[in-house]
Amino acid sequence: MAGQAEVEKTKPLEYQGRKASRAKSEQRRRLILEAALRIVVHDGVRGIRHRAVAKEAGVPLAATTYYFKDIDELIVDTFTLYTEKALSTVNEFTHQFYQPMSTMAGSGHDITTPEGQKDLIDFMVEQLTLFMREQIVAQRDMLVVEQAFRYEAIVNERIRELAKLHRTVIFDRAVEFFSQVAQSPEPAADAEILLGLFHSLEYRALLMDRADDLSQYTNTIRRYVSLLLPNLLDQIKP
Repeated sequence: MAGQAEVEKTKPLEYQGRKASRAKSEQRRRLILEAALRIVVHDGVRGIRHRAVAKEAGVPLAATTYYFKDIDELIVDTFTLYTEKALSTVNEFTHQFYQPMSTMAGSGHDITTPEGQKDLIDFMVEQLTLFMREQIVAQRDMLVVEQAFRYEAIVNERIRELAKLHRTVIFDRAVEFFSQVAQSPEPAADAEILLGLFHSLEYRALLMDRADDLSQYTNTIRRYVSLLLPNLLDQIKP
């Protein structure tokens, strides 16, 4: 599909700090940014300090001040790394989701029958729930960073531009699905609803002590997919 090609050609993000000229230097720079992300998880953005990051990364203090002239630049590049990771996850999910959808549509699967419709709903719910599990359980630290990212975007203009890019790419993926696959009459509105649903479920999971039981999230996702089904059937009907 055209959408898949666009997903795989996402332009690399630009970092603000000093560029590494050698592979070993780039590895150290990445090490520093990964350490800064871990600090955000435990101490928030305000925990990012040259000395704290150097200690967490296991590098000399001079290394952090060499690559990043000030704390603001270090914060911006830390969230640039987060954005890179987040968009990679979304792109991978999009690829994994579209391929089975296309196969189902072209396999002669009769989705006009109650059994076929149930199979279609089950597939979509399963895929979306797996994505939620990956986010909530395996990528929980990334969700914590995302919450910090959203707040920092409100108070930091340089982060705000990065956050706009991050949201635009994810929003466009959702609009693409609702427009090309689900044939929604209001793809942008449906994209807003889907993203809002996921943000709500993810935030709720972060507030809970246990996030490995996703049955409550599955029920919500199933309800949403069931409401979406009529437009989806019009598009992929054999």
